[in-house]
Amino acid sequence: MKADAPSIHHYTISDVSIDAGRKQLAKDFLTFRNDELKPSAERMGKPWRSAHFSIGLVIEGEGHFQINLINYHIKKNSLIVIPFNVIHQLQKVDDGFIVMVVNFSHDFLAQARFSEKHIPSFGFFSTQNNPYLMLDDQDAHALHEVMKMLHKADDPEYLHPFKTEIIHHSFNIFMFEVAALFKKYRPDEQVRLTRKEEILSSFIKLLFQHFKEERGVQFYADELYLTPKHLTKMVKELTNKTCGEMIDELVIIEAKIMLDDLGLPVSSVAQQLQFSDQFFFSKFFKKHTGINPSKYKGAMKYQNTL
Repeated sequence: MKADAPSIHHYTISDVSIDAGRKQLAKDFLTFRNDELKPSAERMGKPWRSAHFSIGLVIEGEGHFQINLINYHIKKNSLIVIPFNVIHQLQKVDDGFIVMVVNFSHDFLAQARFSEKHIPSFGFFSTQNNPYLMLDDQDAHALHEVMKMLHKADDPEYLHPFKTEIIHHSFNIFMFEVAALFKKYRPDEQVRLTRKEEILSSFIKLLFQHFKEERGVQFYADELYLTPKHLTKMVKELTNKTCGEMIDELVIIEAKIMLDDLGLPVSSVAQQLQFSDQFFFSKFFKKHTGINPSKYKGAMKYQNTL
């Protein structure tokens, strides 16, 4: 009888936050240095399949890293990008090895609200592209400073009334810096997307354009000349979410942004999001957040008085 093949372990942002000793588990965003981690023995030296994106900058030392079975010799100033759902493994490092890593989920990326015109600049996340850059000292230092700013803002002990806003603002700067580095070091490289990635990119563009008035998968499938089943299958393979879940999440994100405006009544939010009335909007909002929009708005008002 054949022994079962070893499985590829899924490594989530929550897992990383446990290894980093965080008392409150992170879900969608986390920064860390490897010398802050104490990974469990079962994760040491094993291949992982991450349910998120990661971008790492080697600060000191050298090591060997594998992404989708391709080996990379990484050393000081190496920039490595780990796309969603790819298999990767840190195989061997020297004693002085230090890497700083930024991890984020699809949800966090959606909350960043990048302009549609900037989405092609992030093609370095395609699994078809080379995920490795060797930076010069000046560029590595500049990126490290941005990452340190993110790391500080992400620290649970960092208390600030606008902490969330600082993290998102710093993250946007970080992403544009990484995109600029890929353009600088690979000016002639064309972004090569797989068919699935092209469909996902087109779906996301359509979603940002129409999510307020179109919340059914059929509309997006028709626009892309696909069946709803086929579109959902391809989107889920890349994001681990259905089209319907992504549509609902974007509506909720937009609703929360609007509810944060204390001068905008719930009825106006429901109208702008094109719900038939406030009752159906409240039902939808509570289903996805566990709280009705009036209470959410009240909580925001209370926080602003602290």
